[in-house]
Amino acid sequence: MSPSDAENKFITWIQSFDYRVLQHQEDVETKFVIPMFHHLCYPEECCSRKCSLSSETNGNLTNKLENVQIYFSTDDVVKQNADTSLIIIIYLSPQSNNFQEAIAQARFYSIYLKPLFFVVTNGYQIKFFKFLLYHREECVLDKNIYSLKSNTTALEFYNNYNFHYIKNIDKNTINTLKYSQYNLIEKSLRRHNLQEIVAQTDFIPAIVREGDRLIVVKPKVVIECNLPKAFRDGDCLIQFSGVILRGCKIKLNHQDILAQLMTGLNTRPEWGCRRFIKQIDDNAFEVILGQTTVILSDLETADLCLCIDVICQAYKQSIIECENILETWDFEFIEFLGSRGVHLFSVDAKLWRLMHDFANEFNYVQGKSEWHLFQQEEISIRVSRGIRDHAFILPCPVNYFSLLPNGIINIVYEINHIHLQSLENGEINSWHQDIGTKGTWTATYTKQWLLEKFIPKVIDYYAQKNNLSASELKRNIADYGSKHTPISDIDDIRELVPYLQDIQSWLNNYVENIPAVLLKAYYQTLTNLVRNTDSSIEGIDYIIRNLTLMEAGNTKDRMNSNFSKWNFKDALYYLDAQVGRINNYQYEKSFQADLITRTFIWIIEHGKTRFSQAQLNAAKQALLPLWEQSRFEMRYVNPYRQRSNL
Repeated sequence: MSPSDAENKFITWIQSFDYRVLQHQEDVETKFVIPMFHHLCYPEECCSRKCSLSSETNGNLTNKLENVQIYFSTDDVVKQNADTSLIIIIYLSPQSNNFQEAIAQARFYSIYLKPLFFVVTNGYQIKFFKFLLYHREECVLDKNIYSLKSNTTALEFYNNYNFHYIKNIDKNTINTLKYSQYNLIEKSLRRHNLQEIVAQTDFIPAIVREGDRLIVVKPKVVIECNLPKAFRDGDCLIQFSGVILRGCKIKLNHQDILAQLMTGLNTRPEWGCRRFIKQIDDNAFEVILGQTTVILSDLETADLCLCIDVICQAYKQSIIECENILETWDFEFIEFLGSRGVHLFSVDAKLWRLMHDFANEFNYVQGKSEWHLFQQEEISIRVSRGIRDHAFILPCPVNYFSLLPNGIINIVYEINHIHLQSLENGEINSWHQDIGTKGTWTATYTKQWLLEKFIPKVIDYYAQKNNLSASELKRNIADYGSKHTPISDIDDIRELVPYLQDIQSWLNNYVENIPAVLLKAYYQTLTNLVRNTDSSIEGIDYIIRNLTLMEAGNTKDRMNSNFSKWNFKDALYYLDAQVGRINNYQYEKSFQADLITRTFIWIIEHGKTRFSQAQLNAAKQALLPLWEQSRFEMRYVNPYRQRSNL
C-alpha cells in the first residue's frame, strides 16, 4: 500500500467515525482504538495486552492491565520489551472523564516499558503524551474526535503518529527536552518566580529495580547503576536536571563508586562524613565524581546524597551477599593471570604437582569411582563431573622460587564465570539455590574438602605408588586460620580484642568524620563492660595519654581537667563523659574514635575486669555492626582509595 493510499484510508475512516456507537469500555477498544491504529498501519502482531513488569510493581495498578494496549516496533514476542515499545494506550469507558487517574496509570507503565508516547482516550477525547525519561511527560496533542475530521488535521495526525514514522524515531533524541523549552527557561530565569521556573526541569522521583540494574531518581539528580554481580564490577551514570548542568553525564566505574561514594552514607553533606564533598559556603558544595569536579547547590547536593544512599546500600548489599553465600570473608583476595579468587592455604610445589597429576589421572570420563570427578585442565584443578562444576582450584606462585621442589604455591579458590554461569541469564535465585555440596561449593567447604579429603587421598595414593614420604608431603601445608572466635561464641572478654583491633585499624585509616549513630551504642556498651576493672591496671599513663589527645582534639566539649593527677577512676569518668557527648552530636572525628578504641583495647588486655553476661552480650551486639562495616570498608573501600590517591 502506498503512503498516499494509507493516508486516504485513515482520513476516510476518521471522518466516518461516529462517537455515539460507543456504549462500553470494550467498544472503545474494539470500535475505536484497534481500528484507529490499524488505519495508522500498526500491525496486529505488534500489539500486546500483556506486559512483564517488575515484581515490585503496585498490585492495584497491575490489576488494570485489561484496559491497556501496547504497540511495539517488532512482531517477535520475545523482543517485545522496553527497547522496542512504541505506544501505550489506556482506554476508558465513553462516559468516563477520569483522565488524571489514567495518566498516572500510563505514567507508571511507562517507567518500565519506556515507550515513545502514551495515549489516554475515552473514544471522544484523545490525549497524546511524549514520554520523557525521568522528566514529566509532555502533552503533544489534546483534541476531541470531531476536531480531527478536517482533511488538514487528519493528515497531520496521520503523518505524526503512523507506524512507519514512529518506529524510526530515536528514543535517545525524544527523551531530550526541546531546545525551545530550555530557551524559555533561560529567559524566565531573568524574571520572577525563579523557583517555579527551575522546577520545570526537575526529574520525577522514582526508584526502579530491574534485576541487577537500579535507577534512583530525585528532582535534581538521577543515577543509573549496574550493580556488581558475583564479584564482577559494577558502574553508574549520574545526570543532573538543573539548567547549568543539563546534558552533563558523569560515569563512575567500580573503583570510583567504592573509593568515593561508599563512606558517610545517610549523613548530611555539611557534616564532613563524605569524602567526595567539600562545602564552599552555606548554599554550595564542591563535589568530586570520578575525574570530574562540579559545583552544586545545596538542593542538588542533598538530592545527590539521597540517590547515592540508595544506590550504595544496594551496591554494598550485592557484594556482601556474594561474600556471605560463597563464604569468602575469611580469605584474602588474589588476582592472578586475569583470574580472581581467594587464598585458601599454601602447599609446596611438589605436593601441588601431585594434586594436579591426580586430578588429570582421575578425569571423570575415564572412570566411575568416587574420585573420578575432575575435568582435565592445563594448570588448574576443575572439580566437575561434566554436568556440574563444583569448584575451580588455581595455583598461584608466591615468587620466582615457587616452581622449585620446595617452593610455596598458594591454593586459590577461583571465582570463575563458568562456575556462576546462571548469573548470565540474571537467574539470581537459581544461583543462590545452587550453592551447596551437590552444586557450587563455597570457599569454606572447598578448603575443608581439600585439606580433609582430597590432599590425604593424594598423599596416600602417591606415597604407596611412588614410595614417597607421607609425613614429608604433609609437613609443608600452611593453613592460615582466622584469629577471630565467632562473635556469637565469645564468652571471654579478651576474645573481643581481635575485633577491636580491626575497628581501630579501620578508624586509623578513616579520614572523614564518622556518623555518631555508628558509635553511640559502641561507646556505651564497651564503657559499661570495662567499668569494673581493677584500678591497679598496668599502663595507666598510656590510657591518660590517649584521653589527653582526645581532649586536645575536642574543641566542642573541653573538660579543662588536670590529667597529671588522674587515676583510673578519673579515666572511667572521662569515658562516661564521652558516652554523654556522643549522644549530643551527629558525627565524631575518626581520630577521637580511634583513641577511645585504643583505650578499650588496652584496658581489656592489661586489666582484670569483672563483668556480667548481660554486659558482654550487649558489647557483642553493639560491636558486630561496627566491625562488619570496618571489615567491608577495609576490604573494598580502602584498597581503591589508596590507588586513587597515588
